[in-house]
Parts: sequence; structure tokens; C-alpha cells
Amino acid sequence: RDSVHRRFESALAALCNRGARAACVAAMAPADEARSHLAKAEQALKPSWMSLKFSPDHLSASMEYSQAATQFRAAGMLQESANAWTKTGEMKEQLNDIFGAGRAYESAGAICDGTGPGGPKAAAVHWDKAIRCFRLAGKSDVAAKLILKIAALKEKDGDIEGAKAAYQDALEVFEQEEKDYELGDVYKSYIGFLIKSNKLEDALKAMDGHAAVLVRQKNLAFAHKELLSKIVLLAKLEDTVRAEQELTAAGNTSGWFTSKECQLASELVDA
Repeated sequence: RDSVHRRFESALAALCNRGARAACVAAMAPADEARSHLAKAEQALKPSWMSLKFSPDHLSASMEYSQAATQFRAAGMLQESANAWTKTGEMKEQLNDIFGAGRAYESAGAICDGTGPGGPKAAAVHWDKAIRCFRLAGKSDVAAKLILKIAALKEKDGDIEGAKAAYQDALEVFEQEEKDYELGDVYKSYIGFLIKSNKLEDALKAMDGHAAVLVRQKNLAFAHKELLSKIVLLAKLEDTVRAEQELTAAGNTSGWFTSKECQLASELVDA
């Protein structure tokens, strides 16, 4: 019985070792393939008198770098993958494929984000490059989404001024594109961030901008709520003079004086 048991344990150990070796080979395959693509990319950039190639082949290099990035990712080699995506972006810029370059830089940032190599700070560096490319390519809406990611990263990192600047960049992008729906969503996030950060004067200015967007959209009921929120904030600041001025100025918004928000604001100012 002991002999049978030993043979069983020996067979089980051999099976486990075989599985481990197979897993090792499987893990190595993408890494080896990635290095092969990397070597081909670097070779494509070298002039060759023998083959009458007198200038770098950026197109071939771009394709090889992108495949290297994918295979490095599959092998769990995240830093190498991010580097390869960066190289892809550089090649695409050389080819004047600005949108493609933006996508490559965006991919590099996505790999670094969170617990990736370099973390959120490294991701922001790649995303800044992507934003530049997307704006040059006329894809401002895609750029704005990345700007908002950077704003969230900076807010989480305690960089209040950096987050504020990022939100303002996103607002500017959507203003230029006249995309009021997206603009309204950014304003809501921005105002919430400013109030949490105790940047109340900045929040008051942002509320004016948001109310103007809501009026343009004919969302007067929501515009009235935003105007009421501004008066509430002024009351919190104990600035009764400006609260009264705002109560009167709000009359320029259609339907304000007959709204329940106007009644509540009047009661608050008179209290």
C-alpha cells in the first residue's frame, strides 16, 4: 500500500511539474513574440543601403510597435507595453496620423493608471500627449473625456489648482464645440468639486455658467434651482448684500418671479 501511495505521489508531482512548465512556456510565448516585433520595429527605422531603403519606414515600425505593445500586455510586462504604445504614438505622429497617435498614447496611459507602472502620475503624462493629439485631430469630445480623467486624478491627489485647471479646460472644449449637454454634466461635477474644496467664490462663478447653459437648453426649472443654489451659498457666506442683488438679477431668467425657487430665495434673504 505504501508503494502504491508513493507511486501516486510521484505521478502527481510529475503532472504538476509538467503543468508548471506548460504555464511557463505559455507565459514566455507572448514576451518572445513581443521582443520579435520590437526588433522588427527598430530594424524598420534603420536605413539599409543593401535593400535601397534610404529613410525610416515609420508605417512598418508603427505596426510592429503596436503588436509588441499588445503582446507585452498579454505577458504581463506592463512597463514594456506602455513604452511600446508610446513608440507607436511617436511613429503615428511621424505619419501625420494624429488621431491614431492619440489612441496609442491613451492606451499607454490606461496601462499606467491605477496600480500600473508609474501609477496615475505616469498615466496623466501619457494622457496629456493624447489630449494634444485629439484636439489637433478635431476630436475635442474625446480629448475632454481624458481631461476629466486627469481632473479626477489631480483631485484625488490633493492637487486642487491642477484639478480646477483641468475642469476649466474641459469646459472650454465643450463650449467651443457647443455641446451643451456634456457641458452641463461637467459643470455639475466642477461645482461639486469646488464646494468640496471650499472654493466657494469659484463655485458661484461656475453656477452662473451652468445657469446660462440651462437657459440655452430651455431647462428653466433647473435654471431656477441653480439660481436658488447660488443664493443659498451666498447666505452661507453671510453675504446678504450679494444675495439680495442675486435675487433681483435672477429676474432676467424667464419665469423666475413666479417660481417656488424665487419664493424660497426671498424667504431666505428676508430671514
